[in-house]
Amino acid sequence: MLAGLFTAGEASAEFVTQSDQRPPSPARLIFPDTKDGHHIFAGDLHLHTVFSDGSAWPTLRLAEAAHDGLKFVSFTEHDIITPKIRDTGTNKNRSYEIGRAFISSGMLGLGGMKLSLGSEITRAIGHFNCHFLKDANALNPGKVHYSTFKQTGGQLRVDWNRTSADEKDLEARFREAKRQGAICQWNHPTIPSSSPGEAVVTPFLERMFSEGLLSGIEVAQSDFIHPSAMDVALKYNLYIAATTDAHLGTALEQEAAGMDHRVATLFLTQGEDEAAFKDALEKRRTVGLFRDTFFGTRENVQTVMNAVLKMSFTKYSPSEFLIGNSGEMEIANAGPIDVELEIVQPDFRLLNYPRFVKIPHGSKVTLKALRIDGPNFKGLKVRVINSLVTSRDQLEFFLEAQPFDLNAITGKGTLSNIPDDLDGWM
Repeated sequence: MLAGLFTAGEASAEFVTQSDQRPPSPARLIFPDTKDGHHIFAGDLHLHTVFSDGSAWPTLRLAEAAHDGLKFVSFTEHDIITPKIRDTGTNKNRSYEIGRAFISSGMLGLGGMKLSLGSEITRAIGHFNCHFLKDANALNPGKVHYSTFKQTGGQLRVDWNRTSADEKDLEARFREAKRQGAICQWNHPTIPSSSPGEAVVTPFLERMFSEGLLSGIEVAQSDFIHPSAMDVALKYNLYIAATTDAHLGTALEQEAAGMDHRVATLFLTQGEDEAAFKDALEKRRTVGLFRDTFFGTRENVQTVMNAVLKMSFTKYSPSEFLIGNSGEMEIANAGPIDVELEIVQPDFRLLNYPRFVKIPHGSKVTLKALRIDGPNFKGLKVRVINSLVTSRDQLEFFLEAQPFDLNAITGKGTLSNIPDDLDGWM
Protein backbone atom coordinates (compact mmCIF):
# COMPACT_ATOMS: atom_id res chain seq x y z
CA MET A 1 0.00 0.00 0.00
CA LEU A 2 2.71 2.49 1.04
CA ALA A 3 4.85 1.47 -1.92
CA GLY A 4 1.95 2.28 -4.20
CA LEU A 5 1.54 5.70 -2.62
CA PHE A 6 5.24 6.49 -3.04
CA THR A 7 5.13 5.32 -6.65
CA ALA A 8 2.15 7.57 -7.35
CA GLY A 9 3.88 10.48 -5.65
CA GLU A 10 7.05 9.96 -7.67
CA ALA A 11 5.03 9.77 -10.88
CA SER A 12 3.27 13.03 -10.02
CA ALA A 13 6.56 14.73 -9.20
CA GLU A 14 8.00 13.51 -12.50
CA PHE A 15 4.94 14.96 -14.24
CA VAL A 16 5.70 18.41 -12.88
CA THR A 17 9.47 18.08 -13.32
CA GLN A 18 9.06 17.15 -16.96
CA SER A 19 6.81 20.17 -17.34
CA ASP A 20 9.56 22.44 -16.03
CA GLN A 21 12.06 20.97 -18.48
CA ARG A 22 9.92 21.43 -21.57
CA PRO A 23 10.68 24.44 -23.78
CA PRO A 24 8.12 27.28 -23.87
CA SER A 25 5.09 26.29 -25.92
CA PRO A 26 1.33 26.82 -25.90
CA ALA A 27 1.20 23.95 -23.40
CA ARG A 28 3.77 25.62 -21.13
CA LEU A 29 3.33 29.37 -20.72
CA ILE A 30 6.87 30.42 -19.84
CA PHE A 31 7.97 33.90 -20.96
CA PRO A 32 11.37 35.61 -20.95
CA ASP A 33 11.97 38.59 -18.69
CA THR A 34 11.35 42.11 -19.97
CA LYS A 35 14.06 44.52 -21.08
CA ASP A 36 13.76 46.44 -17.81
CA GLY A 37 14.18 43.31 -15.70
CA HIS A 38 10.54 42.58 -14.89
CA HIS A 39 9.29 39.01 -14.93
CA ILE A 40 6.38 37.87 -17.07
CA PHE A 41 4.53 35.16 -15.17
CA ALA A 42 1.32 33.44 -16.23
CA GLY A 43 -1.42 33.06 -13.62
CA ASP A 44 -5.10 32.25 -13.16
CA LEU A 45 -7.41 34.56 -11.20
CA HIS A 46 -10.55 32.41 -11.35
CA LEU A 47 -10.56 28.77 -10.22
CA HIS A 48 -13.08 26.53 -8.47
CA THR A 49 -12.56 23.30 -6.56
CA VAL A 50 -14.90 20.82 -4.89
CA PHE A 51 -15.30 23.36 -2.09
CA SER A 52 -17.78 25.26 -4.25
CA ASP A 53 -19.10 24.06 -7.61
CA GLY A 54 -15.87 22.66 -9.07
CA SER A 55 -15.00 19.00 -9.56
CA ALA A 56 -11.26 19.10 -8.78
CA TRP A 57 -9.43 18.73 -5.48
CA PRO A 58 -7.23 21.75 -4.64
CA THR A 59 -3.99 19.79 -5.08
CA LEU A 60 -5.00 18.84 -8.62
CA ARG A 61 -5.62 22.50 -9.44
CA LEU A 62 -2.05 23.27 -8.39
CA ALA A 63 -0.59 20.37 -10.39
CA GLU A 64 -2.53 21.49 -13.47
CA ALA A 65 -1.23 25.03 -13.07
CA ALA A 66 2.38 23.91 -12.65
CA HIS A 67 2.11 21.66 -15.68
CA ASP A 68 0.87 24.60 -17.76
CA GLY A 69 3.74 26.85 -16.66
CA LEU A 70 1.74 29.05 -14.29
CA LYS A 71 3.38 30.64 -11.25
CA PHE A 72 0.30 32.07 -9.53
CA VAL A 73 -3.28 30.95 -8.93
CA SER A 74 -6.17 32.23 -6.85
CA PHE A 75 -8.76 29.82 -5.48
CA THR A 76 -12.05 31.71 -5.85
CA GLU A 77 -14.81 29.57 -4.39
CA HIS A 78 -18.35 30.93 -4.63
CA ASP A 79 -19.19 32.57 -1.33
CA ILE A 80 -22.76 31.22 -1.12
CA ILE A 81 -22.78 28.28 -3.56
CA THR A 82 -21.81 24.98 -1.94
CA PRO A 83 -23.39 22.06 -3.85
CA LYS A 84 -21.28 19.40 -2.08
CA ILE A 85 -22.04 20.75 1.36
CA ARG A 86 -22.50 17.27 2.92
CA ASP A 87 -18.99 16.29 1.91
CA THR A 88 -17.05 19.55 2.08
CA GLY A 89 -18.73 21.56 4.80
CA THR A 90 -18.96 25.33 4.45
CA ASN A 91 -15.43 26.56 5.27
CA LYS A 92 -14.54 28.71 2.26
CA ASN A 93 -10.91 28.93 3.37
CA ARG A 94 -10.44 25.18 3.19
CA SER A 95 -9.28 24.84 -0.44
CA TYR A 96 -6.63 27.48 0.20
CA GLU A 97 -5.51 25.76 3.40
CA ILE A 98 -5.12 22.44 1.58
CA GLY A 99 -3.32 24.11 -1.31
CA ARG A 100 -0.96 26.06 0.93
CA ALA A 101 -0.03 22.92 2.86
CA PHE A 102 0.53 21.03 -0.38
CA ILE A 103 2.90 23.71 -1.71
CA SER A 104 4.77 23.84 1.60
CA SER A 105 5.22 20.06 1.63
CA GLY A 106 7.41 20.24 -1.46
CA MET A 107 5.84 17.00 -2.64
CA LEU A 108 5.62 18.00 -6.31
CA GLY A 109 8.35 20.59 -6.29
CA LEU A 110 5.76 23.38 -6.27
CA GLY A 111 7.81 25.73 -4.11
CA GLY A 112 7.74 28.37 -6.83
CA MET A 113 3.94 28.36 -7.06
CA LYS A 114 2.16 31.26 -5.36
CA LEU A 115 -1.41 30.89 -4.10
CA SER A 116 -4.01 33.49 -3.15
CA LEU A 117 -7.04 33.01 -0.93
CA GLY A 118 -9.86 34.32 -3.06
CA SER A 119 -13.63 34.30 -3.19
CA GLU A 120 -16.27 34.79 -5.87
CA ILE A 121 -18.99 37.04 -4.51
CA THR A 122 -22.03 35.64 -6.29
CA ARG A 123 -25.13 37.76 -6.75
CA ALA A 124 -27.87 38.12 -9.35
CA ILE A 125 -26.53 41.48 -10.48
CA GLY A 126 -23.05 40.10 -11.09
CA HIS A 127 -20.13 38.00 -9.93
CA PHE A 128 -16.96 39.49 -8.47
CA ASN A 129 -13.67 37.87 -7.47
CA CYS A 130 -11.61 39.11 -4.56
CA HIS A 131 -7.97 38.05 -4.12
CA PHE A 132 -5.45 38.09 -1.27
CA LEU A 133 -8.11 37.72 1.40
CA LYS A 134 -7.34 36.74 4.97
CA ASP A 135 -10.73 35.13 5.69
CA ALA A 136 -13.12 34.27 2.86
CA ASN A 137 -15.82 33.26 5.33
CA ALA A 138 -16.12 36.88 6.47
CA LEU A 139 -17.63 37.74 3.06
CA ASN A 140 -20.64 35.62 3.98
CA PRO A 141 -21.56 36.82 7.47
CA GLY A 142 -25.08 35.42 7.17
CA LYS A 143 -23.62 31.95 6.51
CA VAL A 144 -25.97 31.49 3.55
CA HIS A 145 -25.16 28.38 1.50
CA TYR A 146 -27.16 27.09 -1.44
CA SER A 147 -26.53 23.42 -2.04
CA THR A 148 -29.16 22.77 -4.70
CA PHE A 149 -29.57 23.89 -8.28
CA LYS A 150 -32.65 24.06 -10.44
CA GLN A 151 -33.01 23.28 -14.13
CA THR A 152 -34.07 26.35 -16.11
CA GLY A 153 -34.31 26.57 -19.88
CA GLY A 154 -32.01 23.64 -20.42
CA GLN A 155 -29.23 25.22 -18.34
CA LEU A 156 -28.12 24.40 -14.84
CA ARG A 157 -28.55 27.63 -12.91
CA VAL A 158 -28.56 28.87 -9.37
CA ASP A 159 -32.02 29.94 -8.24
CA TRP A 160 -31.19 33.64 -8.31
CA ASN A 161 -34.65 34.50 -6.98
CA ARG A 162 -33.39 33.34 -3.62
CA THR A 163 -30.28 35.54 -3.65
CA SER A 164 -30.05 39.20 -2.74
CA ALA A 165 -29.79 41.83 -5.48
CA ASP A 166 -29.28 44.52 -2.86
CA GLU A 167 -26.39 46.77 -3.88
CA LYS A 168 -25.85 47.70 -0.24
CA ASP A 169 -25.17 44.05 0.57
CA LEU A 170 -22.71 43.81 -2.31
CA GLU A 171 -20.94 47.00 -1.30
CA ALA A 172 -20.60 45.69 2.24
CA ARG A 173 -18.83 42.61 0.89
CA PHE A 174 -16.43 44.76 -1.14
CA ARG A 175 -15.67 46.92 1.89
CA GLU A 176 -14.96 43.85 4.00
CA ALA A 177 -12.59 42.57 1.30
CA LYS A 178 -10.80 45.92 1.19
CA ARG A 179 -10.56 45.94 4.99
CA GLN A 180 -8.68 42.66 4.67
CA GLY A 181 -6.29 44.16 2.13
CA ALA A 182 -7.83 42.30 -0.81
CA ILE A 183 -8.25 43.46 -4.40
CA CYS A 184 -11.45 42.72 -6.35
CA GLN A 185 -12.52 42.37 -9.99
CA TRP A 186 -15.71 42.26 -12.04
CA ASN A 187 -16.19 38.80 -13.55
CA HIS A 188 -17.58 37.93 -17.02
CA PRO A 189 -19.06 41.45 -17.27
CA THR A 190 -21.41 40.68 -20.16
CA ILE A 191 -23.01 37.79 -18.22
CA PRO A 192 -25.42 38.85 -16.81
CA SER A 193 -26.03 42.12 -18.67
CA SER A 194 -28.99 44.39 -19.34
CA SER A 195 -27.62 44.74 -22.89
CA PRO A 196 -26.58 41.31 -24.24
CA GLY A 197 -22.91 41.20 -25.18
CA GLU A 198 -22.09 44.53 -23.56
CA ALA A 199 -20.34 45.31 -20.28
CA VAL A 200 -22.84 47.82 -18.88
CA VAL A 201 -21.37 50.07 -16.19
CA THR A 202 -24.16 51.05 -13.82
CA PRO A 203 -23.90 54.06 -11.50
CA PHE A 204 -23.27 51.61 -8.66
CA LEU A 205 -20.34 49.96 -10.46
CA GLU A 206 -18.95 53.33 -11.48
CA ARG A 207 -18.90 54.34 -7.84
CA MET A 208 -17.21 51.07 -6.88
CA PHE A 209 -14.48 51.82 -9.45
CA SER A 210 -14.00 55.39 -8.26
CA GLU A 211 -13.77 54.35 -4.61
CA GLY A 212 -11.23 51.62 -5.33
CA LEU A 213 -13.54 48.82 -4.25
CA LEU A 214 -13.37 47.23 -7.72
CA SER A 215 -9.97 47.32 -9.41
CA GLY A 216 -10.09 44.81 -12.28
CA ILE A 217 -12.23 43.23 -14.96
CA GLU A 218 -12.30 39.91 -16.81
CA VAL A 219 -11.93 40.50 -20.53
CA ALA A 220 -11.81 36.77 -21.27
CA GLN A 221 -13.05 33.85 -19.20
CA SER A 222 -13.44 30.16 -19.98
CA ASP A 223 -14.14 30.10 -23.74
CA PHE A 224 -15.77 33.55 -23.82
CA ILE A 225 -14.28 36.93 -24.63
CA HIS A 226 -15.92 40.20 -23.61
CA PRO A 227 -14.46 42.83 -26.00
CA SER A 228 -16.40 45.75 -24.54
CA ALA A 229 -14.70 45.03 -21.22
CA MET A 230 -11.44 46.24 -22.79
CA ASP A 231 -12.87 49.73 -23.17
CA VAL A 232 -14.26 49.65 -19.63
CA ALA A 233 -10.82 48.69 -18.32
CA LEU A 234 -9.16 51.54 -20.19
CA LYS A 235 -11.78 54.12 -19.22
CA TYR A 236 -11.74 53.31 -15.52
CA ASN A 237 -8.09 52.21 -15.21
CA LEU A 238 -8.81 48.60 -14.24
CA TYR A 239 -6.41 45.69 -14.40
CA ILE A 240 -7.17 43.27 -17.22
CA ALA A 241 -7.69 39.58 -16.52
CA ALA A 242 -8.11 36.45 -18.61
CA THR A 243 -9.11 33.38 -16.64
CA THR A 244 -10.16 29.75 -17.02
CA ASP A 245 -13.03 29.94 -14.51
CA ALA A 246 -12.33 26.20 -14.37
CA HIS A 247 -14.87 23.85 -12.84
CA LEU A 248 -13.84 20.56 -14.46
CA GLY A 249 -10.28 19.63 -15.41
CA THR A 250 -8.53 22.54 -17.10
CA ALA A 251 -7.18 20.32 -19.89
CA LEU A 252 -10.65 18.88 -20.52
CA GLU A 253 -12.23 22.33 -20.74
CA GLN A 254 -9.40 23.62 -22.93
CA GLU A 255 -9.73 20.68 -25.34
CA ALA A 256 -13.51 21.00 -25.47
CA ALA A 257 -13.13 24.67 -26.41
CA GLY A 258 -10.62 23.87 -29.17
CA MET A 259 -7.82 25.88 -27.56
CA ASP A 260 -4.14 25.03 -27.83
CA HIS A 261 -3.22 26.85 -24.63
CA ARG A 262 -4.70 27.70 -21.28
CA VAL A 263 -6.45 31.04 -20.83
CA ALA A 264 -4.19 33.08 -18.55
CA THR A 265 -3.36 36.46 -17.09
CA LEU A 266 0.23 37.57 -17.62
CA PHE A 267 1.67 39.45 -14.64
CA LEU A 268 4.54 41.89 -15.17
CA THR A 269 6.19 41.61 -11.77
CA GLN A 270 9.28 42.95 -10.03
CA GLY A 271 9.61 39.85 -7.85
CA GLU A 272 8.35 36.31 -7.38
CA ASP A 273 6.47 36.38 -4.06
CA GLU A 274 2.74 36.87 -3.47
CA ALA A 275 3.29 40.58 -2.85
CA ALA A 276 4.79 40.97 -6.34
CA PHE A 277 1.65 39.54 -7.97
CA LYS A 278 -0.60 41.77 -5.90
CA ASP A 279 1.58 44.75 -6.78
CA ALA A 280 1.18 43.95 -10.49
CA LEU A 281 -2.61 44.06 -10.08
CA GLU A 282 -2.49 47.30 -8.14
CA LYS A 283 -0.22 48.92 -10.74
CA ARG A 284 -2.32 47.54 -13.64
CA ARG A 285 0.65 45.58 -15.01
CA THR A 286 -1.25 42.68 -16.57
CA VAL A 287 -1.95 41.31 -20.05
CA GLY A 288 -4.68 38.84 -20.94
CA LEU A 289 -3.95 35.78 -23.09
CA PHE A 290 -6.86 34.11 -24.89
CA ARG A 291 -6.78 31.99 -28.07
CA ASP A 292 -3.25 33.14 -28.99
CA THR A 293 -4.27 36.79 -28.57
CA PHE A 294 -2.60 39.27 -26.21
CA PHE A 295 -4.76 42.09 -24.87
CA GLY A 296 -4.07 44.93 -22.50
CA THR A 297 -2.87 48.51 -22.49
CA ARG A 298 -0.53 49.54 -25.30
CA GLU A 299 2.31 49.87 -22.83
CA ASN A 300 1.85 46.42 -21.31
CA VAL A 301 1.32 44.53 -24.56
CA GLN A 302 4.33 46.26 -26.10
CA THR A 303 6.40 45.29 -23.06
CA VAL A 304 5.50 41.64 -23.64
CA MET A 305 6.25 41.89 -27.37
CA ASN A 306 9.63 43.49 -26.74
CA ALA A 307 10.44 40.64 -24.35
CA VAL A 308 9.54 37.79 -26.69
CA LEU A 309 10.61 39.23 -30.08
CA LYS A 310 14.21 39.92 -31.05
CA MET A 311 15.23 41.36 -34.44
CA SER A 312 18.75 40.88 -35.79
CA PHE A 313 20.13 42.55 -38.94
CA THR A 314 22.13 39.66 -40.43
CA LYS A 315 23.06 40.56 -44.04
CA TYR A 316 23.44 43.77 -46.00
CA SER A 317 24.25 44.35 -49.67
CA PRO A 318 24.58 48.05 -50.52
CA SER A 319 24.50 47.55 -54.29
CA GLU A 320 22.52 44.43 -55.17
CA PHE A 321 22.64 43.92 -58.93
CA LEU A 322 19.46 45.12 -60.66
CA ILE A 323 17.51 45.69 -57.46
CA GLY A 324 19.58 48.10 -55.38
CA ASN A 325 20.24 47.91 -51.66
CA SER A 326 19.00 44.73 -49.99
CA GLY A 327 19.30 42.99 -46.68
CA GLU A 328 18.17 40.19 -44.43
CA MET A 329 16.93 40.29 -40.89
CA GLU A 330 15.86 37.58 -38.47
CA ILE A 331 12.96 37.91 -36.07
CA ALA A 332 13.11 35.36 -33.25
CA ASN A 333 10.23 34.53 -30.91
CA ALA A 334 11.39 33.36 -27.48
CA GLY A 335 7.85 33.14 -26.13
CA PRO A 336 5.38 30.24 -25.98
CA ILE A 337 2.79 31.74 -28.36
CA ASP A 338 3.05 32.38 -32.11
CA VAL A 339 3.14 36.09 -32.95
CA GLU A 340 1.56 37.31 -36.18
CA LEU A 341 2.96 40.54 -37.56
CA GLU A 342 2.05 42.92 -40.32
CA ILE A 343 5.02 44.93 -41.57
CA VAL A 344 3.83 48.53 -41.81
CA GLN A 345 7.23 50.23 -42.19
CA PRO A 346 6.97 52.91 -44.93
CA ASP A 347 9.04 52.32 -48.10
CA PHE A 348 10.00 48.82 -46.98
CA ARG A 349 9.74 46.06 -49.58
CA LEU A 350 9.72 42.41 -48.55
CA LEU A 351 11.00 39.90 -51.10
CA ASN A 352 10.13 36.56 -49.53
CA TYR A 353 6.87 37.29 -47.66
CA PRO A 354 3.73 39.33 -48.14
CA ARG A 355 3.46 41.98 -45.49
CA PHE A 356 2.02 39.39 -43.06
CA VAL A 357 4.53 37.19 -41.23
CA LYS A 358 3.94 34.59 -38.52
CA ILE A 359 6.81 34.11 -36.06
CA PRO A 360 6.32 30.63 -34.54
CA HIS A 361 6.96 30.20 -30.82
CA GLY A 362 10.51 29.14 -30.02
CA SER A 363 11.58 29.78 -33.60
CA LYS A 364 12.71 32.50 -35.98
CA VAL A 365 11.92 33.80 -39.46
CA THR A 366 14.29 35.40 -41.97
CA LEU A 367 13.01 38.40 -43.90
CA LYS A 368 14.62 39.44 -47.18
CA ALA A 369 13.94 43.00 -48.21
CA LEU A 370 14.80 45.88 -50.52
CA ARG A 371 15.45 49.55 -49.88
CA ILE A 372 17.48 48.91 -46.76
CA ASP A 373 19.50 51.86 -45.53
CA GLY A 374 22.12 49.70 -43.86
CA PRO A 375 24.12 52.34 -41.97
CA ASN A 376 20.94 53.83 -40.50
CA PHE A 377 18.82 50.70 -40.04
CA LYS A 378 17.12 50.83 -36.64
CA GLY A 379 14.26 48.34 -36.96
CA LEU A 380 10.76 48.03 -38.36
CA LYS A 381 7.34 49.39 -37.56
CA VAL A 382 4.98 46.43 -37.14
CA ARG A 383 1.40 45.71 -36.20
CA VAL A 384 0.73 42.71 -33.95
CA ILE A 385 -2.24 41.02 -35.56
CA ASN A 386 -2.98 38.77 -32.58
CA SER A 387 -3.29 41.63 -30.10
CA LEU A 388 -5.92 44.03 -28.80
CA VAL A 389 -5.17 47.33 -27.10
CA THR A 390 -8.78 48.52 -27.32
CA SER A 391 -11.89 46.56 -28.24
CA ARG A 392 -11.03 47.14 -31.92
CA ASP A 393 -7.40 48.22 -32.26
CA GLN A 394 -4.22 46.18 -32.51
CA LEU A 395 -0.81 47.15 -31.20
CA GLU A 396 1.49 49.05 -33.55
CA PHE A 397 5.05 49.64 -32.38
CA PHE A 398 8.63 49.97 -33.56
CA LEU A 399 10.50 46.68 -33.23
CA GLU A 400 14.08 47.75 -32.65
CA ALA A 401 16.97 45.83 -34.18
CA GLN A 402 19.68 44.46 -31.92
CA PRO A 403 23.04 46.28 -32.13
CA PHE A 404 25.06 45.13 -35.14
CA ASP A 405 28.45 45.55 -36.83
CA LEU A 406 27.67 46.81 -40.33
CA ASN A 407 31.08 45.82 -41.69
CA ALA A 408 30.64 42.25 -40.48
CA ILE A 409 27.29 41.77 -42.21
CA THR A 410 28.02 43.69 -45.43
CA GLY A 411 28.73 41.58 -48.48
CA LYS A 412 27.50 40.48 -51.84
CA GLY A 413 23.81 39.78 -52.22
CA THR A 414 21.84 36.81 -53.45
CA LEU A 415 22.48 37.70 -57.12
CA SER A 416 26.23 38.04 -56.69
CA ASN A 417 27.05 35.19 -59.09
CA ILE A 418 25.81 37.17 -62.11
CA PRO A 419 28.88 38.18 -64.16
CA ASP A 420 29.54 41.84 -64.86
CA ASP A 421 29.60 41.10 -68.62
CA LEU A 422 26.17 39.74 -69.54
CA ASP A 423 27.16 38.89 -73.14
CA GLY A 424 26.39 35.24 -73.72
CA TRP A 425 25.06 34.77 -70.18
CA MET A 426 21.37 34.93 -71.05
